[in-house]
Amino acid sequence: MDLPSATLSQRRGRYYVSMTIPQEVRQAFGGQKQLRLSTGTSDKAIAEKRRFELEAQLRERILRVRHVQSLRSVDSAYQTAVRKLRLYDTGYDFPYDQEIGDVVTRAMPDPPEDAYQARKAIAEFKKVLLELQGFALSPQDSGQLVKMWKRFDGEIPDLEEAQRLISAAERELDRSFGSGEASATVSGYLPGFEQALNVRVANKDLKAKTAKARIKNIQQFIDVVGDNELIAVQAKDAYDFAKRLAEQGCSNSTVKTRVSDVSTMLDAAVQDGLLSQNPFSNLKLSRIGKKGQHYTPLSDDQLVALFSIPKLPREVRDLWAILVCSGMRLDEVALCKTHQVREQDGLFYFDLRNADVKNRQSQRQVPVCETLIPLIKRLLKERTGRERLFDFPVKSDGKSRASEKCGFWMKKVDLGKVSGEVAGRYTNHSMRGSFKDKMRNAGVALEVHNAILGHDQHTVGAAYGHGPSLAVMKAAVDLAAHPYLSWISEECMEG
Repeated sequence: MDLPSATLSQRRGRYYVSMTIPQEVRQAFGGQKQLRLSTGTSDKAIAEKRRFELEAQLRERILRVRHVQSLRSVDSAYQTAVRKLRLYDTGYDFPYDQEIGDVVTRAMPDPPEDAYQARKAIAEFKKVLLELQGFALSPQDSGQLVKMWKRFDGEIPDLEEAQRLISAAERELDRSFGSGEASATVSGYLPGFEQALNVRVANKDLKAKTAKARIKNIQQFIDVVGDNELIAVQAKDAYDFAKRLAEQGCSNSTVKTRVSDVSTMLDAAVQDGLLSQNPFSNLKLSRIGKKGQHYTPLSDDQLVALFSIPKLPREVRDLWAILVCSGMRLDEVALCKTHQVREQDGLFYFDLRNADVKNRQSQRQVPVCETLIPLIKRLLKERTGRERLFDFPVKSDGKSRASEKCGFWMKKVDLGKVSGEVAGRYTNHSMRGSFKDKMRNAGVALEVHNAILGHDQHTVGAAYGHGPSLAVMKAAVDLAAHPYLSWISEECMEG
């Protein structure tokens, strides 16, 4: 297969080496037309020097895909070994299929697609070899003979033949995926890491949107520093990645999160024996990226202005009312299921104990204050037979689009002018801060309003017991006054 020459081009100040993917293997690359690797420099002379090495890497990637495709050929060494060693029904990998929402079995006739799967397939070949070696040590054992006869459909392969078949299959896999486990590249290791994340999602040990964000951030890391071998990744790559994120305007917290996502993959590589240690340990990133700015709580005057916006959509108004009365996060309300609004001993509450929320502390019960009860009853009546309290669309990452819609209407009011605090940072999350302030001002114990908000208690004692009761939390939320919500009781009277 003839490969085109690579080209050098500049994107966002840095030079990249690009190569057109031949049509016959383009589908294996997800339909993309080009591969690209960063030279890591904005100096053209240096980029030209690095061009040939990167071009060789691109050629190798394309040729390896060609080799991978050849594994499906009935005459390939891999398929021959599978056929003669009777491995038709043997599963060697069990990835999570997002379309069907379950773990599926990848059988040996379906060849590996990455280095991670190749190692697992080779392990299955080695198991057969061990069986044959054991049988060779006791060929007169009638029980073992019957077992092996059934195992190989009456054609027990010779030990030397099996070794030859497996060696040939290994060489073919090696040609496709590298010359050993330690030489795996970041992109080559990524599919296996993604599968591990999907299994955690299936076991409810990780949120789906967190897993997707983690993979996206690792792919961004590859785009910035290049697709290097795992053993070649070093701390400098983390700092280069962090500095590029800072140049793009990312905050320090975002920088830390994205670097940490790459670090989790490197931790997994250590556990898999591909690295001796994680090069991203003990990084000092506190000064890279913009310093985070906290959300500014909304005053009663600002809330009055917001709820008085002409033609304010009802769903935005209702959602805001719940936010400021409960301290819940935006998506905790926007994605709330109708069955999660419950009543116990005459007390209404939001049951988030099994919800897809931010963290374990956020899995909680949130009481409905008296002011809000008429609105909640009206919503439940209107949403009979519906799955959710609101119809805000849901994005591919699992988040709702409530933020965009509510943010649009919030900008209708000059909140800085209303409060006189022009430098304030006002968002939907500000209502959570408003609720927190109302709890403080009412003298509510820290343990109680932390439990309502789903904040970590940060104490040894917090690890004992179940925390404040629903009745105690209900009494706390009833202490807050909401003069901007008079329209709720007025609607109730009209109804």
